[in-house]
Amino acid sequence: MQKRFLWGGVAMILVASGFAFLVARGFPRGSVVPLAAAASFALLAGVLLLLLRAFLKSSEDVAKQRLDGYRAEITAEMEKSKEDQEQRFREIADAHNDLLTHHKLTKKMLQSYRATDVFETLLKGVREGFGFPGAVLGVLEEKGTIVFRSAGNGEGRPGKRIPCWEEESLLARTIWSGNPVMIPSLDGQRHSGEDRAILGEGPAFLVPVTKKPSRKCSDVMVCGLVECPAYHLLDAKCWIEGLPARTCTQSGEIEQKRKECARCEMFLPSAILVVRSHPGSRKISRETTGSIVALANEAGLALKLAEMNENTRKMSITDGLTGILNHRGFYELLGRELERARRYGHSVSLLMVDVDDFKKFNDRYGHLAGDSALKKIAELIRGSVRANDIVARYGGEEFGVILPEATPAGALMLAERIKTDIACHRFPGHSGEVAHLTVSIGIYSTDPGDITEERMVKFADEAAYLAKNSGKNRVVVKSHA
Repeated sequence: MQKRFLWGGVAMILVASGFAFLVARGFPRGSVVPLAAAASFALLAGVLLLLLRAFLKSSEDVAKQRLDGYRAEITAEMEKSKEDQEQRFREIADAHNDLLTHHKLTKKMLQSYRATDVFETLLKGVREGFGFPGAVLGVLEEKGTIVFRSAGNGEGRPGKRIPCWEEESLLARTIWSGNPVMIPSLDGQRHSGEDRAILGEGPAFLVPVTKKPSRKCSDVMVCGLVECPAYHLLDAKCWIEGLPARTCTQSGEIEQKRKECARCEMFLPSAILVVRSHPGSRKISRETTGSIVALANEAGLALKLAEMNENTRKMSITDGLTGILNHRGFYELLGRELERARRYGHSVSLLMVDVDDFKKFNDRYGHLAGDSALKKIAELIRGSVRANDIVARYGGEEFGVILPEATPAGALMLAERIKTDIACHRFPGHSGEVAHLTVSIGIYSTDPGDITEERMVKFADEAAYLAKNSGKNRVVVKSHA
């Protein structure tokens, strides 16, 4: 560009020289006027050329600066766009991983047969699957106490217990609200000392875990508050909409009403999930915790299914007449106790209790009286044994009693007590008539070792048969096979 202007300047000087030559032809020879004119024109052309060059140089510098600025802006925008794209890709990848984790955990929870398995899957999924290792879970026990069995990671104390009706507790109030709560910190929040021990000082996200309802309050009719807005609704939270906040004015009254609600079978809260800040965890925000709320809702459904499965399992191993274990439940628990005996090296004793002459009792007093007598005998046996002993109806008028960690002498003493209690009881007959029943009991005790359930029942049953054939109303101990 500058070369062009230099050649332009030379051209201007030549033009000025030519112009001066033409002018000089009109003056006498030897006159200095033409030379002065030519020099003036040349000087003027040079000055103009220098000014033009300086202007063009300045314009070029400005253009270069603008170009560099545009280039820097474009580069910054491209880098920002790239960062935004990468962030968006990370968010999409996290959402995809959360969705896969949610699907896997939901499937596992819905296949659980116990509430403890649902809780374990939920907590492990939030900690490892969603990336919140500081999460803890408080489970609501039957008496209405929230129990944090282990706060973990040195924050909080294992076994922390909070009454769910305590108005001062933020965790308890969240349970009753039924809604998730995001708290930046406990500052400015009404809370108890137990809350601070569990939540710590950083941000936290609280999510109540509530079972899905299967019946209406009007079907259960526990409280009988027909005026309650939730009384006839299926998916209404009566402990929120009906009691106690709308009917109580004082804190003590609110807590009393909450205690009553917590004992009701329509009270569906089961746990509270606490997601706390922790080194290495994801940031606690509404975007990152949405998947946790969705998983907690699935856990509520899984808890209801687990409850139904557990009820079905209990029905399958419970005798419909006496309410104790049936034949199937007897063998299931006998196998479990024999396995424990082999593992820990202790003995197990088995009593087979056979009611004497029960057919004659049925023929004389009828089957209803016989059913009543069997129920009473089961009650008497349960009242005679220890808390960890297992009573089952083996079949017909025969009962089985499993005695974990019982010595042969202890088993004999217990069998004598059962025999005496039943023999002394007065069973009702016709029109106020009193009848008596006796039992023959066979005992077999096993040392730690290998024996099948069937062989153990066979040996105890042989002892009971021997007791019956030896005069009835007696106890016979089977020696080791």
